[in-house]
Amino acid sequence: MRQTFKQFWPHLLSAGIALGAWDTPIIKPFRVFMVLVHEMGHAGSAILTGGEVTEMRTHWNESGHTLTRGGITTVISSAGYVGSAFLGAFLIYMGSWPVWQRVLLGGVGVFTFHMSVLYTPTQTFDFAFGVLCGAALLLIAIRFRRFAFAVATWLGVMLCLYSLYDFRTDLWTDPGGTDAGILAGYWGLLSLAYPIAFLWSAASLFLMFWALRSVDQRSRRVGAGRQTP
Repeated sequence: MRQTFKQFWPHLLSAGIALGAWDTPIIKPFRVFMVLVHEMGHAGSAILTGGEVTEMRTHWNESGHTLTRGGITTVISSAGYVGSAFLGAFLIYMGSWPVWQRVLLGGVGVFTFHMSVLYTPTQTFDFAFGVLCGAALLLIAIRFRRFAFAVATWLGVMLCLYSLYDFRTDLWTDPGGTDAGILAGYWGLLSLAYPIAFLWSAASLFLMFWALRSVDQRSRRVGAGRQTP
């Protein structure tokens, strides 16, 4: 237990701060960035499945949308929630390899900058927000090695928390307007909105559990190796 706490105290601290200050102006910019990551998940999956992106928007009230043409609708719809959870879990998992974690963090920065420039209208809040966030992440990954671990851990925890927060709020307020509802409508079965959302939730929880368990197991193996004469 002590070894596990030692391994995960940055993640526990990040989660405690995030939850304790969730509705304060301190956390607000990070929550908006989580929405941006969510929209980039849709946009990226559209491109990867042969479609194209016509617009990507993120607003200060934590709403957003991504307009696409072509691609695989099921993958595109799923990539917002599940993609955010996967990225969060992977940022946490890569903490065992600090150099590669910085590469991943820098990659997120480049992707954020690139997608904002290409698909968000200029002279808008979200254009400036995406460009600044992308540039900041890339700069941190390149120039600030120790700080990069803290930022990657914080973003990983925030992405995991926000993906679950999204499921809770969206399903309780407007299930038909959520990604799950949109996908269910595309299939012509609106009643599937809840099952789809719960399936995505289960997948997200599994990814988070896998990341934490993998980090813990690797830490134990390394510790055992050091103790072996």
